[in-house]
Amino acid sequence: MAVVLDAGSGFVPLSYDLLREGGIEEVVVLFTHYHHDHTQGLFLSPLIFMKNMGLRLVGPLQNGVDPKQMLEDLMRPPYFPVHHREVDSHIVCKGLEFPKTWLGLFHPQGGGRLMEVDAYEKLLLKGRFLPIGKGQYPVSECLVVTMRIANHPEQTITYRFEERPTKKTFVLLTDHENQSGLPLDVQKHLQNADVIFMDAQYNDATYQKRTSGFGHGTPRYCVRVAKQVGAKRLGLTHHDPNAKDTDVDAILAEARTEPGSEDLDVFLCADYQEIDV
Repeated sequence: MAVVLDAGSGFVPLSYDLLREGGIEEVVVLFTHYHHDHTQGLFLSPLIFMKNMGLRLVGPLQNGVDPKQMLEDLMRPPYFPVHHREVDSHIVCKGLEFPKTWLGLFHPQGGGRLMEVDAYEKLLLKGRFLPIGKGQYPVSECLVVTMRIANHPEQTITYRFEERPTKKTFVLLTDHENQSGLPLDVQKHLQNADVIFMDAQYNDATYQKRTSGFGHGTPRYCVRVAKQVGAKRLGLTHHDPNAKDTDVDAILAEARTEPGSEDLDVFLCADYQEIDV
C-alpha cells in the first residue's frame, strides 16, 4: 500500500515510480481539497485505468462534493474522453463532512482503514488492539493520521502523520492563509512535529498589496507558526506557478529574516525531493 497526499501534476511521475517499484496493490490518496492543482494528476495517471490496482480516494465533503462527486464531475465527456463509469469498479471513495472526527490507521501487514475518533479512543481506553483489514494490531505498530481544517476559501484538510514505532511526525499544512491567532486545535495538530510542510506562496509585500484572501501563506508567518508549535524543520511549499527559481529563493531568504528562524531548519520543497523525517 502507498499513501499519497493530493494528486496534482506530481501524481503522474509518482504513479510510474510506484509501478516500477512493484509490490503495491492499493494506493490511498488523501485529498486536502479539490482545486484543480490538487486533482488533475489523478486523471492523467495510469493508476486510474488499472483495475488490478485498488484506488481509495479520501477527502472533505462540502456542499455535496466529496471525492466521488469530484471524480464524476471531472471524469466525463466533454471534459475527459473516458467516463468515470468505465473505471469505477476498482475505486473506493470516502467523503468526510467533519474531518477532525476521523483518523486514518495504516499498518505494514494489515493495510489501512479510516476510523471515527470516538471508536478509536474507546478501543485504546479498553486496551484493545485496532481492527485493520483482517487482523488486530496495537497502535504502537501503526501510522496514525489525524486531520484538522486549514484556513482556505474551500474546506481544506491538513494531515498529521504520526509513525508510532519511530515516534516521528510529519504535517502537511498547505493552502493555509495567515491568521492573527492560530486556533488551539490546529496548534495541537502541529505541536512538536519533526517536519511541517507549509504554504508560503506569497512574500509579505505581495500578500499585503493584492493577494490577501486568496488562501495562501507568507514565509515569515510560516516561521512564526513553526516556532510557536515547537517544530524542528519547516519546508516551504505551494510555490507560485509563475515564480522563477530566483523568486522562490527570495521566499526562503525572506523566511530567514524572521526573528528566531536561525534556530529552525527552514528549506524549500522541490520536485522529486526526498526528506527523512
